[in-house]
Amino acid sequence: MVVRQVFATHWHNDHVRGLAQTMKECAGAKFICPGVFFDREFIALTELWKQQEGNSSPLVELTGAMESVTQRASSIKGGCRDSAIRFAVANKRLWYRPHSNGHGRDSSAEIYSLSPSDAAVAKSLEAIKALFPQAGTLTQPVANRPNQISVVLWMRIADVSCLLGADMEERGNTLGGWRLIVESAERPCGQASVFKVPHHGSVTGEFGEVWDQMLVREPIALLTPFRSGRVTLPAPGDVDRVCGRTPHAFITSRIRDRSSRSKSGSVNRSIHEAVRYIRKVNDSFGQVRARRRLRSESAEWLVETFGDARPLRQFYNQ
Repeated sequence: MVVRQVFATHWHNDHVRGLAQTMKECAGAKFICPGVFFDREFIALTELWKQQEGNSSPLVELTGAMESVTQRASSIKGGCRDSAIRFAVANKRLWYRPHSNGHGRDSSAEIYSLSPSDAAVAKSLEAIKALFPQAGTLTQPVANRPNQISVVLWMRIADVSCLLGADMEERGNTLGGWRLIVESAERPCGQASVFKVPHHGSVTGEFGEVWDQMLVREPIALLTPFRSGRVTLPAPGDVDRVCGRTPHAFITSRIRDRSSRSKSGSVNRSIHEAVRYIRKVNDSFGQVRARRRLRSESAEWLVETFGDARPLRQFYNQ
């Protein structure tokens, strides 16, 4: 399989982990990201963090990916960076394939970015500048809240559309958010039948008009879980809310009790003197695959789950 485009929707660690290696492996792929990633303030921040210890920082992943892209661009005749990089902004067509089917059926395809807005990018740059050290210590680089620059994508093949919500939030996001996307007169028309639910199903990414105006009734809804410390997404209330929107909701893995306190003796005591708790990492993987035929007007989506993926309603079931 040839990978032609790699998207970095924003700089949360759970969205860019492994990105540097991905770009190395996908040597011919374009890198599509918010333009802020190549802003001088952001680049300066990544360099500072690399010098200070941030080997596990999402900035390190982004640095590696961007280095691969810029090196590739410099090797192209004329050094045309646009041949390797595209910047995602609100209502921009990033890729297009014209109609090419000789049998009279539409086979055109396109990908649009629906965010971030210009105002959201400007606000994000202000937040990045605030991370620079004031007294010799670099502030831990974390993306600002609400997520200002997350890239929402609209994909269309023939008359079939998908909406990928990334981590776009609505609550408190006055400069961007879902309201701005829904109310835009410049976004692509139509309703999507597949929806990647934003922000792991959290209520912060919920905006009813998205379901009412941008999606068909009871679409295929796809989620990924998030767990950090005591925070688990989607929460039980999030599961109920999404499942109330559609019976066709799926998630890529389940919740398990990942604690590990079975050791005994001096080793166990030494461990628990040093840490609060022990848990397994990345012990649950799965895949949700949704397919449908384009050449059949009555075609329906066929959804298959692999590994620990399951219907969302079963997320908290052991």
